[in-house]
Amino acid sequence: MKMNWDTIAGPEVVVDSRKAKRNITRMQDKARSAGVDLRPHFKTHQSPIIGKWFGPAEQTPIAVSSVPMARLFADAGWRDILIAIPLNPRQLPAYNRMAREVTLGLTIEHIDALKTVQRLMHPVDLYVEIDAGYGRTGISWRESRRIYELFEAAHKMPQVRHLGVLLHAGNSYNTRGDHGIAQVHEESLTRLHQLLQESPIPAESIRVSVGDTPTCSRMESFPGANEIRPGNYVFFDWQQQRIGACDWSDIALAIACPVIARYPERGEVVVHGGAVHFSKDYVLIDGKPQYGQVMRITSDGWGGPIQGAYLQSMSQEHGKVKVPDTMLAELKLGDLLVIVPAHSCLVMDASKGECVLIR
Repeated sequence: MKMNWDTIAGPEVVVDSRKAKRNITRMQDKARSAGVDLRPHFKTHQSPIIGKWFGPAEQTPIAVSSVPMARLFADAGWRDILIAIPLNPRQLPAYNRMAREVTLGLTIEHIDALKTVQRLMHPVDLYVEIDAGYGRTGISWRESRRIYELFEAAHKMPQVRHLGVLLHAGNSYNTRGDHGIAQVHEESLTRLHQLLQESPIPAESIRVSVGDTPTCSRMESFPGANEIRPGNYVFFDWQQQRIGACDWSDIALAIACPVIARYPERGEVVVHGGAVHFSKDYVLIDGKPQYGQVMRITSDGWGGPIQGAYLQSMSQEHGKVKVPDTMLAELKLGDLLVIVPAHSCLVMDASKGECVLIR
């Protein structure tokens, strides 16, 4: 179907539903082939409309990154929701309400969190987050005594329906190519396996949830895991392309931005599209941060990247775009540039899930 770019006054998030649905199907096929369940992380798209592309809501277990996000999808019909961020005691009332309505999973990374779990009025699935090398949240895999004490205490609690562990190998984002991704993948799963082998709770009674888009996109097996939990794969982005997790043709999200100023002497144009639309995530090229890659506009979406055309800096609403001289000579005020962002998750968060769909 042709895309009517004339309807865009911009800036607008544009999602190519054909590419996104293809990405979804590939991951579903991979999980099936690997013998693991798939729990897509919905923080990437934050849209009940796009969420339905993954399958019927009542049959699709999902992960989210906040209570409001969990509420959004519970109200839209999803019934199995894991909040994949450490428990916040101040949100106990929200947890109680959610646990009454859906199969709720909560994440903890310290034994103190059990004081809040103890106050739940309905059972939940409880996931202990393990840090196998990323260094964000989770108990270090080396601190086995702390982890085992937490397992034993949680396992005895009537509020805990099922016990699990949660692993996010976010250090895969610092790698490049299949070899680097495989190293992080194998190291993380090996450390988790060693930890669970000596657990006082039988390993087979602990559900293992792992996942990040680079490893889930590029690896074919997930030994020891019961489910994978990628999110960004629905759209991908420039970071994922640089890592080697996807090709340019897999990227299903871009931002259409109108040109609002031209500066031939600087080799730049300014678009209406800044940090409030793109965030300030970036990729490093030759040691310099770049925030978005300009793509070739086509009648039904966008094609490949335009070499030498990229979003080089931003303020709140303005984006300074470096463009080649030949392209600059042709650009007029009001022309659209279609730009693939460094990170698609924050783009959708900024747009509150609102986007233009190419069907």
